[in-house]
Amino acid sequence: MKISFGKLSLPTAESKSEENEAAEGTLEEQSFGTFGRLSKPDKSEENSVAQIMGFTDFGSSKKQVVKTAKSFDVKDMVDAIKKARQKVELEKRIAADEGTLEQDDEIEGDDEDITKDSPPPKVKDDDEEDDIIGPTPLVQTAEESKMVKHASKAKEGDSDDDDSVSEDDDEDEDKYFFPVTEQMSLNHSSKAVSALAIDPAATRFATGSYDYEVKLWDFTGLKNRHAFRAMRPCESHVIINLSYSTNGDSLLVVAGSAQAKVLDRDGSELLECVKGDQYIVDMSRTKGHVAGLSGGEFNPKQKSLFLTSSDDGTCRLWDVNNPRQHAFCVKLRSSSGLKNRATTCCFGRDGNTFMGAGADGNLFVWDNRKIAGIPIATVKNAHTKGTDTYCLRYSNSGLYVASRGEDSVVNIWDTRNWKQTIYKSDEHPAKFKTTDLTFSPDDRYLLIPSLPKGTSGRTKEENIPNSKLSFLSMKTFTCDREISFPNDVIIRSAWHHRLNQIFTTFASGRYIILYDLKKSTRGAILAHGKEPKRLKTKDVVEDLSGKIIITPNSLPLFKNEKPRNSKREEIKARMDPVKSHRPDLPITAGSGGRVAASGSTLSSYVIRNLGLSKSVKDDMDPREAILRYAKEAAENPIWVTPAYQKTQPKPIFDTSDQPEDTPPDPKKPKLL
Repeated sequence: MKISFGKLSLPTAESKSEENEAAEGTLEEQSFGTFGRLSKPDKSEENSVAQIMGFTDFGSSKKQVVKTAKSFDVKDMVDAIKKARQKVELEKRIAADEGTLEQDDEIEGDDEDITKDSPPPKVKDDDEEDDIIGPTPLVQTAEESKMVKHASKAKEGDSDDDDSVSEDDDEDEDKYFFPVTEQMSLNHSSKAVSALAIDPAATRFATGSYDYEVKLWDFTGLKNRHAFRAMRPCESHVIINLSYSTNGDSLLVVAGSAQAKVLDRDGSELLECVKGDQYIVDMSRTKGHVAGLSGGEFNPKQKSLFLTSSDDGTCRLWDVNNPRQHAFCVKLRSSSGLKNRATTCCFGRDGNTFMGAGADGNLFVWDNRKIAGIPIATVKNAHTKGTDTYCLRYSNSGLYVASRGEDSVVNIWDTRNWKQTIYKSDEHPAKFKTTDLTFSPDDRYLLIPSLPKGTSGRTKEENIPNSKLSFLSMKTFTCDREISFPNDVIIRSAWHHRLNQIFTTFASGRYIILYDLKKSTRGAILAHGKEPKRLKTKDVVEDLSGKIIITPNSLPLFKNEKPRNSKREEIKARMDPVKSHRPDLPITAGSGGRVAASGSTLSSYVIRNLGLSKSVKDDMDPREAILRYAKEAAENPIWVTPAYQKTQPKPIFDTSDQPEDTPPDPKKPKLL
């Protein structure tokens, strides 16, 4: 006799003897069982007790024991265990929603079901999970949660109310889908952040602002709350748009100038597009743009191709390997055939088509594989004539296109039918021309940054209303959720497919990253809950107390101050005759020139330059200066006196005594 409890058995003397006899038998008798379908057990009470208890009777060992080999089908058992496990999990969730889950719930089954699809009946025990063989249950998905919710509603008798069920489903779906439970706020500058781009690999991102700066950020360094690189690639031009290439090695910078620039991953300049000839009338004949840029982005399929649009009325395709001339150029024309200013542009998801918007409200679609610059599709009067179109955006699937403009209108088209919009609303005003639209990674929602309805886009800075980020459903075309941002204007938005995080920029110079700790991955989660390290000022003050630090280079005598204003320094250097290498001033009468430096007359200047040994003092009386040499000239005549010494008569002077005060005789004739 063999006593067993489930899988455990205790050998006896009879069982050992029986095992020895079986070992001497044939190979078939030595086997432990067979594989195949289980035979239907006897439905008598004795057989059911024997199957449950594990032994046949309590009688004497002399009674002959009939042993039957176990037979089972592994595939059927695994399938049955999977079904039973899923059934148990589903009933647990339903019971948890109803609040009636019991700890000692037992699962019973009939004998017929055991032989077909269900496992053998068991009493639920604390160690039941250890005995079950099979895969672990999957995490509850959105569809499964809906099924549980519907089942609970059906039990309560509320399944007839379709409206309430649909509303509850939408609320559950919102809670599951939108990663907006957490947010991280960072500062770019004090000016509006007008451009945003995220690396396709989700390791870095870039921001551009109205302060002409472009900053590069690394997700691993967000805990320090500052960018690892800041630069001004386009001098004093506002940054309009930023775009990464498909491999993330290049960054396109589109500013208000006529020349776009491409930077490498670390911010160094790779190339600058050439500027066209502004005196040529035909814009297709020039090598580049001649007016300020209005938009641009990289091709989503080709890493070396990018697109730009300009106020000169053209959209140009550029190749990174040849920046000295555009690769393809198209001109925008109005309905009357005149020149049309291009306000924005974008690539299609296939990389073979691109769109451009004109100032007259029309949209144009081109195919870059066709040499002729004729649009393959034209959408007329998409926006109000005379207003700018701010943004054009393709969906991730390429089936839809969304646009927004200065007239507060948001349009959605189906690319298979451009004749009529599938959605149009004029309730989304915007203040900045770089305000954009963003599709969710699965195209279920369209993110619309906007101001409240009725708000003018030209509001003053001190009267800024509360802006909002709306989630427009692409199925029902209704706003399922809105996130409000008080006293700030939202400009840019982006929803990255790998991170499942939403990036938003604002007019105050900050940007916010929205994420969820369970639904999002990496990105801002790497810096979640980590604050930047700060110096302990208390310890520093204690260490420096009572100590004297002498820094000679900081004294005014030795300190080399950096010029705060370069323009003033240039003016001072220009006034310095030594630094500016000023030439000698011209010779003029008076003071201030070389004459004044050497004497008051030209003769004195000539005499001093002749190198005379004796200088002439200009302040001496000329008569006295001449009489100084009278005695020497009389004693040692050199020039005139020796020539007339023999022939010259001796002078006779009147020595008559006549008083000096006596007037002359009036009758004495005058000698002529």
